[in-house]
Order: sequence, then structure tokens, then C-alpha cells
Amino acid sequence: MISKFSKQFFWLFAIVGFFLSLILLANDYFSHQIFLEEYERQMAFCIESNQQCSLEKIANKETASLNANQLKLIELNTLIMNFKNYLRNIFIIFGIFNLIAIIPMIINIYSEIRSRIKLSR
Repeated sequence: MISKFSKQFFWLFAIVGFFLSLILLANDYFSHQIFLEEYERQMAFCIESNQQCSLEKIANKETASLNANQLKLIELNTLIMNFKNYLRNIFIIFGIFNLIAIIPMIINIYSEIRSRIKLSR
């Protein structure tokens, strides 16, 4: 039988993990949208100022030879490209919270099985 403490511990960590993941997910989603809009603005500014705006070309240059707009384009592109990694990290955090939540249940189930084996001997 699973103890009352294990159930409460499970629900505590499951709820905290869920809401933490939900908050992090919303934060990353809205940040991603802001990064996309800012990237478009910076790209438009770069094109208007007749500068080299191709990410492949400016990524190969030294940072000292790039202006602030080009550096910002590289930084925003990196943030946009790493969005999937951020989402994966959020789901890993959620999984860790759930794993921590089920540890007492696993211990209770193991103890119960062990006691039944001892009784059957």
C-alpha cells in the first residue's frame, strides 16, 4: 500500500514541476516571438543601411570588424536557432520533477514486495 506521505509528496512535486514547466514554457515562447520580431527589425535596418547582412558571411568575420547591428543579428539568430533546445530542457526539468515525485512510491512498493516475500518464506 502506498503511504499518505508518498501520495502527498508525489502531488507536491508533480504540481510544482507542472507549473514551473508551464511558466518556463510560456516565458520561452514569448521570448522566442520577441526575438523573431527583433530579428526582422534588425535585418530590415541592416538592409536599409546597405551593409552586409548575410549571416553566413558575417559569422565568418572577426567580431572586431562587425558593427553592433551585425553582432545583434548573429546573437538573435543563435537565440532563435536554440529554441528547440530550450524546449527540450524544459521537458527534462518536468521529467526530473516527476522522477523525484515517484521515488517515495517506488520505495514503498519495493518495501511492500520485500515484506511479502519475507512473509511467504
